[in-house]
Amino acid sequence: MDKNKKPLKSALTKATAAPIAAAKPLKSALKKKAPTSTVKTASTTKRKHTTTTNQTNKRPKTESSSSSSSSKNNNSKKPTGGSKANRAASKRVTTYAPPQTKKNIPSTQVKQTVVNKSKKIPVVPEGATLEDFRIVAGTYENILYGLDAYWNEDMTLRLSPIFIFAAHIGCIKSLAIGGHFLASGSTDEKIQLYDLKRRKELGALLQHQGTITSLSFHSRTHMLSGSDDGKVCVWRSKDWECLKIMKGHQATVRSIAIHPSGKIALSVSADRSVRLWNLLLGKQASMTKLQSEGLKVAWNPSGTGYSIMFDQEIGIYDMITAKCIRTINPGKTRLNTMTYYQDNYLVVGNEDKMVRIYNTTTGDLVKTLVGHATRIKALDLVNVPFTPEEISNRDFVGRPETKMVDVLISVSSDGTILAWNLEDVVAPASSAETMNMRNHIGEHKTDMRVTCLSVRKGIWKNVGVETSTLDDGQVEDEDAENDEDNSNENKNDDEEDEEQDEEDDE
Repeated sequence: MDKNKKPLKSALTKATAAPIAAAKPLKSALKKKAPTSTVKTASTTKRKHTTTTNQTNKRPKTESSSSSSSSKNNNSKKPTGGSKANRAASKRVTTYAPPQTKKNIPSTQVKQTVVNKSKKIPVVPEGATLEDFRIVAGTYENILYGLDAYWNEDMTLRLSPIFIFAAHIGCIKSLAIGGHFLASGSTDEKIQLYDLKRRKELGALLQHQGTITSLSFHSRTHMLSGSDDGKVCVWRSKDWECLKIMKGHQATVRSIAIHPSGKIALSVSADRSVRLWNLLLGKQASMTKLQSEGLKVAWNPSGTGYSIMFDQEIGIYDMITAKCIRTINPGKTRLNTMTYYQDNYLVVGNEDKMVRIYNTTTGDLVKTLVGHATRIKALDLVNVPFTPEEISNRDFVGRPETKMVDVLISVSSDGTILAWNLEDVVAPASSAETMNMRNHIGEHKTDMRVTCLSVRKGIWKNVGVETSTLDDGQVEDEDAENDEDNSNENKNDDEEDEEQDEEDDE
């Protein structure tokens, strides 16, 4: 399968082995004004870095008039000479938008709430739902389609639309969720950002010059993006700054997979190569040529191996030697997508309407999932507790008596989304007839041509409905707290900038 292979061993020595109404746009539920976004400057211009004062949240870069903000405040400008801070700032492209405040009131006016009795105040925002998990799908029609999933008593799922809105001006090709951030990539060359917890749009990232083909989060702190331009960009979700642009591929980046340690990543491209990236240094560590074009790459959960999906077969590789130790060949059908379930199983979506599960140790077919009417376009997994009667799952996660359920979500190009209980899926088949499994636990038809999919645990139910208690006569000074937080945040940013400047000079 491979030739001119360069071992990856030397490069890996440091790595460690109740819902709202359907079809209601997301933006209509927002009370704040329009979001901000990022700007991609021309390569011939110098990059500038400006910030504004009293930022209540980290903002992504802006597309338009927000670039006129040139300092944090009028009384805290940095020297304009050849200082370290100025030299480092000239290398950056980030521009923050002015903060959006509720009212233009003097800073001396403070909003106060006097509580006469001790009581608990829920911190769940208006309109929030206590879903067990959330499904977000991207479509050819430029639509982001959001579903909330709720457990029934019989361990089936009720899937209910939570938002449906046009997110791009081109076909959506990739999706990723990290923490409460949702990122979508499209043929319009933009990466749109959303906050699922606050239900608001954050802006757009405009670094790539081509269709956004792959998005991948590491935890909630960093994101990698790949595009038709052959570049792999590293983004920091704290302020959505592009930390590094890693070049090496000569054609479209098909897929990116981040190692569980977060220190390295793999990418496959239309140039018939798989490249290993050192994320600590932001550089390419090694490259291996492939006999055919890799369509998708994925690490197993333990990080001891990875798989590369080609047009009609899957190669399973050892991490240390980078050698193909096993090949899975489903037959003449074309492969469209794959994902790992534990280390022992590969879930593969095929052109022939089937989802097949293979044993990665033996390469044998474990079971075939039957239910879709057209080709399988995307797969994703989620692990959630089965607590249909509970308001919040936070206090139940980890208890021995709480049943944790692994759920597989599959979607076909006709827009049908099916949910499967993976415990039943990987159970040994008693006969040849039971090799084909048809009993899914949830179904929803979007009536759209779905292209990509991402799933995450419920924000409020699994994180928990947080409450706060106020004593008699206690005054809650909201504005004062926000000012103090912003002051501390700006101070921390200044310290980080100074440290980074010193590193750059060294």
